[in-house]
Amino acid sequence: MAILVISLILFRDYTVGIFFGWLLPMLAGTVTMFFIAAERKKGSIALTKAIAKGFILKMIYYGISILFLFKYSSFQPIPFVCSFSGFFIGLHILEAVIIKRISESYNTIQNKEIAQ
Repeated sequence: MAILVISLILFRDYTVGIFFGWLLPMLAGTVTMFFIAAERKKGSIALTKAIAKGFILKMIYYGISILFLFKYSSFQPIPFVCSFSGFFIGLHILEAVIIKRISESYNTIQNKEIAQ
């Protein structure tokens, strides 16, 4: 969030593009984490299926959103693409770290069950 605010202050001429470049990945990441948290309780197979479905749905969401923005909005595309790329990469790295921690918790639980 701090990066968004700093970017909006430094590049006032490109606020719309920067904001939408942040908003699209943030919405997708938030929804993904909501579903991952719900599926986590069901087990690792359900979680893996949810991640795969989420990936496909995010690609469809990004495609439709970007086409809609470029067709019906008048902001400059380069600041949007730069902002979107940065936040997309950053949020997906964060998702990967969270999913890795969830996977490690499954391994810890399985190792405890095997040891007993």
